Amino acid sequence: MSNTSKIYVKNLGKFVTGVYGKSFLDVLREAGVSIRADCGGIGECGKCRIVIEKGFSSPLTESEKRFLSIDEISKGFRLACQAKVVDGEYIVSIPQESILQRYRSADVGFEKEVALKPLVKKVFIVTNPASLEDVRSDLDRVLDEVFKKVSPGDVDVDAYVAKIVPNALRLGRWSATVVFWKNKILTIEPGDTSNRVYGVAVDIGTSKVVAHLVDLVSGETVAVESMPNPQASYGADIISRISYAMKDGSNLEKLQKLVISAVNILIDRMVSRTGVDKSNIYEVVVAGNTAMHHLFLGIDPRYLGLSPYVPAVRRGVYAYAKEIGININERGVVYALPVVAGYVGSDALADAIAVDLDNCDAPCLLIDIGTNSEILLNTGREILACSTPAGPAFEGATIEFGMRAVAGAIDQVFIYFDKSIGDYNVRYSVVGNAKPVGICGSALIDAIANFYKNGLIDSRGRFKNNVNSKRIVVENNRKKFVIAWASETGINKNITIDGRDINEFLLAKAAVAAGINVLLKHANITAENLSKIFVAGSFGTHINIENAITTGLLPKTDTRKYIFVGNTAISGAKMALKSSDVREKFEELAKKIKYIELTIHPLFKQEFINSLQL
Repeated sequence: MSNTSKIYVKNLGKFVTGVYGKSFLDVLREAGVSIRADCGGIGECGKCRIVIEKGFSSPLTESEKRFLSIDEISKGFRLACQAKVVDGEYIVSIPQESILQRYRSADVGFEKEVALKPLVKKVFIVTNPASLEDVRSDLDRVLDEVFKKVSPGDVDVDAYVAKIVPNALRLGRWSATVVFWKNKILTIEPGDTSNRVYGVAVDIGTSKVVAHLVDLVSGETVAVESMPNPQASYGADIISRISYAMKDGSNLEKLQKLVISAVNILIDRMVSRTGVDKSNIYEVVVAGNTAMHHLFLGIDPRYLGLSPYVPAVRRGVYAYAKEIGININERGVVYALPVVAGYVGSDALADAIAVDLDNCDAPCLLIDIGTNSEILLNTGREILACSTPAGPAFEGATIEFGMRAVAGAIDQVFIYFDKSIGDYNVRYSVVGNAKPVGICGSALIDAIANFYKNGLIDSRGRFKNNVNSKRIVVENNRKKFVIAWASETGINKNITIDGRDINEFLLAKAAVAAGINVLLKHANITAENLSKIFVAGSFGTHINIENAITTGLLPKTDTRKYIFVGNTAISGAKMALKSSDVREKFEELAKKIKYIELTIHPLFKQEFINSLQL
């Protein structure tokens, strides 16, 4: 007898097969259905909602009773990570808010101009045909001509090159193009292909993957693509993914394949749009936090999650693209940029390189806010760095109506007392001008700052008892403020923010604020001493700076000091792709930066407690 069930995912028009005893989340993920599971599938976020329209499943769990209302349960709502396939056939649907979607993100950022000096270079040569009077080997014949034009030093030649050089020379009628990566000959191509040299810069973020296709002859960026990181179905934060990788040897391979597939999809999109032949892409340069770096390379990340949280390698490492499954020229190279420490990766280094942090005239700060926020401070004497585990609250994972900045997400909020109605009113904007289905991090900051400024909550984020408003409702003994009424939304229920949401935000912002304060106090610097504060990353690009200061997320100082620089992680990676000098600077800066481990810093605990207030 078969131990599998046929499952029809109604709103996707897709059939999948489910093994008895498996959770619907595992079944859907393995079938390539991108469903949210911000907690990694342990029943702690309530985001992986599905509706079982036909079929019987396992009994409700305590997690489901906590996250699902009685009305939702009566309509067949379940948490995909909790409900298991039992028997028979199923019809399920996935609510819009539970599907991983492409979200608004900063795919570009501030980038310093650099002199074009890529590690990939082509040398076109023409040589005399072999003859009885000239019996040099084919390779010697090629190299003799190469050395007339360039001096690559000790040339690294492997057996692959020895195999292809005879045919390459003869097919090109004794002309050929030699492709170098540093002093290593990657390949030899018949004829003159010297004007076709491309590379790809990649930023592998916890939430998204961004890629830029670069013409390494002109230095021009010819295409940009991005997509959600498909690993998000296994956890919204890096700790969840490290934990998942540690459970089973095959899980690491699964996570690696997901991100490799994402990079290949982005490359396919870019070459499809531009007409560039993938065989003319010779290098991929990758930036990412240390956990993403390890998962991309297939390095066991378990020791990043265990004290003292050290990476397997700090320096930049390379591999042939073919070895790890990146689909470019079969002899192409993948280069992973160096990292600083277990929780400060090459993305933070790329941020620093892109904004030229080490050359600030006066003390300057760089903040990249995300699930794992990196903070770098140039004191004028040294560069300090730390990482704060802010968690996924900024991206909606632990917020009841939280979501990323996809279509339908409320992204800006303004709350005011409307004298014409004698009550508080709300103005908001929605990504994609759609009906709202949730609220993203930038709007959460706006709402909480507005609550505080309007006297709706106290400094500890608690709703005040003396405030009367129709927008303050009580459900399950919890006060909630209605941002959007059910009649306005695309989910036919009120979109609210309650005390638990505010507390989740306070915990996340306290981690970031404490990290900033520890670095400043460690260096005996105040926010007023800072000449510039660079705010990097997609999240930082869209926040209201005054509201972020009101909540205490960012230091209170002259707002003119704040500079939004976008996705400088991809900018720095692209600079490294275009310049060997920049790549050397990455290595130097990785060694130069002094990493501060917040978990053992004597100031962190008190700073964190102090930062829990607005």
